[in-house]
Amino acid sequence: MTMQPRPFNPIEQRKQAVRKYSRNAVVWAGGGVVGGVALGLLLGSWTIVVLGFIVAVVGGLTNYNRVQKIVSHRDQV
Repeated sequence: MTMQPRPFNPIEQRKQAVRKYSRNAVVWAGGGVVGGVALGLLLGSWTIVVLGFIVAVVGGLTNYNRVQKIVSHRDQV
């Protein structure tokens, strides 16, 4: 959490949202892959590895779609 005031500028708000969702996409994708592989190796189950990949893809794509929606936004004139 930051101590900086929230920007009232809509462009700056969108920039911050893109940064947030881009960071979340990387965390979800990386965490799903690493967590799935680590748990799969510990438990010796390919099912856990596949579930980790599914979590990585779903989490990454969800945040990627949010970023694309923000980037393709057009201001009304």
